[in-house]
Amino acid sequence: MADGGHPVNMRCIIPVLLPLVLAACTQAEKGGSDLNRLKMPDGFHIAVFAEADSPRMMVFSPGGALLVSESDDGKVVALPDPKHTGKAERSVVVLSDLNEPHGLGFYRGRLYVAENDKVRSYDWDEANLRTSNPKLLTDLPGRGGHSSRTLLFHKDKMYVSAGSSCNVCIEKDPRRAAVMEFNPDGSGMRIFAKGLRNAVGMAVNPKTDTVWVTVNGRDHLGDDLPPEVINDLGQNGGDFGWPYCYGDRIPDRDFTKPGDDRCKSMVPPKVQMQAHSAPLGLTFYEGTAFPPEYRNNIFVAFHGSWNRSVPTGAKVVRVKLDDKGQPVRGAEDFITGWQDASGRRSGRPVAVVFGADGAMYVSDDQAGVIYRVTYAR
Repeated sequence: MADGGHPVNMRCIIPVLLPLVLAACTQAEKGGSDLNRLKMPDGFHIAVFAEADSPRMMVFSPGGALLVSESDDGKVVALPDPKHTGKAERSVVVLSDLNEPHGLGFYRGRLYVAENDKVRSYDWDEANLRTSNPKLLTDLPGRGGHSSRTLLFHKDKMYVSAGSSCNVCIEKDPRRAAVMEFNPDGSGMRIFAKGLRNAVGMAVNPKTDTVWVTVNGRDHLGDDLPPEVINDLGQNGGDFGWPYCYGDRIPDRDFTKPGDDRCKSMVPPKVQMQAHSAPLGLTFYEGTAFPPEYRNNIFVAFHGSWNRSVPTGAKVVRVKLDDKGQPVRGAEDFITGWQDASGRRSGRPVAVVFGADGAMYVSDDQAGVIYRVTYAR
């Protein structure tokens, strides 16, 4: 699935390009002028928490400041809200001149950043929102194909995903289309899970205590194939099929011949979703600020893709789980309205996280904002 760029706001194309008009137009585009188009269940409210340039993945610092990677600009930015007003007090550039920074994480007080070709860690100064003492931990597969790298800490291990170098192919580098496992210092790398074409979102399911990922399926099989999926990597990872199989162990005839039964041994997905939705960030909600029916849910950001005659995606969906952390039904819309009936988009959600205040935060790399979603009757 292709992660698209930033479309032109046609309302801002005017005959006389006066600086003040341009500034006002940019502010309108980034300031949430389309909030009234967004639709959510009754009782939920959405507002702009902060503006950001191409915001992608997010993480809260130990002290509660929201950090976001700005991949296109090579930055990591902190957006503190120390007075809990519901809006970022300011924007602080934490790191700059990085190579497509994407995944962010904290482990034992240090900030970890996954760039396109490496992972580095930094000492973190919470009081001043500053980093120091950078350490290169490991290199990663570089440019070509899917470029985002996501990281996650779980059980004193660091997990890093790298997407495929192609739409569909047999990779020469085993680190691609895979999730790698490291010690926190970057040593001990092993391929934890493979056959994952582009696992962008990673989160720990608190019920199963395992890492779950969103996976973008291949293109050029029509409007409705293959399904996008959510996989449980389990305790020992495994082979999730790509490029030989997709969906629930369906052979890809570009790579398997009749009688080839290798798909029987692949790990099946936990959730299948609409093809070409481009699911990116996911998170598990165990809080109490939302009504009971929204607790114990997975929330997923659909970025939206290009490879469909009728565009889809550009929304946030939820998947209800049972008491054991297993899906009880498929994806349901939670926030819609970034895409109109013609397929034109005013925004593209990327990541979803929850703060200590119980609010949901959603990054949007097209509109250039981070939204804050709350519930109040």
